[in-house]
Amino acid sequence: MSTPKAKKTRRQKAGGPRHSRHELLNRLWDLGRIMSTQTVFLHQAIAQSVGLNATDTKCIDLILRGPGGSVTAGSLSETTGLTTGAITHILDRLERRGFVERGRDTQDRRKVLVRVRPGSLEPLIPKYEAVGNAYLSLMEEYSDTDLRLICEYMEKVSQISERQLANLIKANRAQPSPG
Repeated sequence: MSTPKAKKTRRQKAGGPRHSRHELLNRLWDLGRIMSTQTVFLHQAIAQSVGLNATDTKCIDLILRGPGGSVTAGSLSETTGLTTGAITHILDRLERRGFVERGRDTQDRRKVLVRVRPGSLEPLIPKYEAVGNAYLSLMEEYSDTDLRLICEYMEKVSQISERQLANLIKANRAQPSPG
């Protein structure tokens, strides 16, 4: 994967330190890639410790963040870009393992909502708490101003990722199935 070409700032165009900014942007790009890779494998290792995979645990997270702590299988498919068949397979596996349950929507009986079963996340909690506590410890090293900047950066990166994911899902669904 190549590093995208960075735009020159006004300061660089005016003869400022070009080389150090270029190095800094390359380092930031590399660190983002490293962090992304480590995050994927960290989530996979946590999921594997309870017999799941990272996609399973990320679907659990999406369910927990859904309105009222529930979602439809269709909304999971739309959010993840996975086919409805793949989502059904994931939900069947999570239901068999006791992590989720399906039930009718009280407002619209035609809809089936998926919820995380109370207490089912007990085996995962200590693992995620360990990671969370390590991150919280790191955050203590930063000022409130630093944290606001980090939050702003992460929000913008998340928005970019969300838009890119939506574009890829749309493009993937527009392509004919291979085979």
